[in-house]
Amino acid sequence: MFRYFQTGKARRGVKRWIKEHRALRYVRLLQPEPRLWGREAGDLPSFLIIGAQRSGSTFLHDRLQQKTSASGSPLQKEIHYFDSKYYRSLAWYARFFDPLEERTGATATFEASPYYLYHPAVPKRIHESLPDVKVVAALRNPVDRTVSQYQWIRDRNLEVRGPEEAFQYDAERLHWEQEPSYLKRFENPLYFDFDHIHYGYLRRSLYHIQLQRWQEWFPPSQIRVVGSQRLFEHPDDVIGELVEFLGLERSENAKHERVNQNSPREKVPVPEEARDIARRHLEDVIARTESVLTDQMILGNHSSLHWT
Repeated sequence: MFRYFQTGKARRGVKRWIKEHRALRYVRLLQPEPRLWGREAGDLPSFLIIGAQRSGSTFLHDRLQQKTSASGSPLQKEIHYFDSKYYRSLAWYARFFDPLEERTGATATFEASPYYLYHPAVPKRIHESLPDVKVVAALRNPVDRTVSQYQWIRDRNLEVRGPEEAFQYDAERLHWEQEPSYLKRFENPLYFDFDHIHYGYLRRSLYHIQLQRWQEWFPPSQIRVVGSQRLFEHPDDVIGELVEFLGLERSENAKHERVNQNSPREKVPVPEEARDIARRHLEDVIARTESVLTDQMILGNHSSLHWT
């Protein structure tokens, strides 16, 4: 019994219980952050990578860090301030970044939290805190992204269901993403929805709904979207376009190249039956996503995101 409570699965279960319990979740207000002790507030981000999950946000973050004058947080790539830490102050958030004058050549700070694109309350929160910030989203073929998320969650021992059961469960909740009474829950900074974060396999792929939320608070001039296939196949072109959009400079100093640690250790098999569920429920996502994008929003002024 004691050995079980030492396992990662048990620790995550206890953490989930605390976060979801209406009373115990307030314990988070007292949680210390030793990494921030002694750190002064730095410069708040001038741009954010907002997702999508499993679509290249880590790759994009690392390339910008290595090849441009942008400086990510020295503490962590994903801070999640505007989704799960919004009960903290903006000054608390600023302490994750360095002051620009202390980093030679750095002209901007940024972070990458893929939940930002999907969380329904985030666009308004960011607009209220950082109204001039620019945002960048990398989007992957919705079915491929859905399958990759399942494999990643299963690999982290957060999922025990088979892919067909997991995808069908989420398919029955697709309408929640446009249900006002459900979305209103996320306005509470202390609200925590484990299923929404980890089990929204198909829901996270509804890019058109998510982008429309962002367009309610930010003009097209502050939003850029790139297809993940183009990002991986032509990274130098994408970085060059982002340098111009974000007002950055190319870096002359070679930086340490990180290895993406978010890939599953083993590929969890996902049969065609499960993929068919995803295809059936996401068949119109590509067309609907491109219908809400303006030419200005597609990075490099391309007419399509080149999904496949």
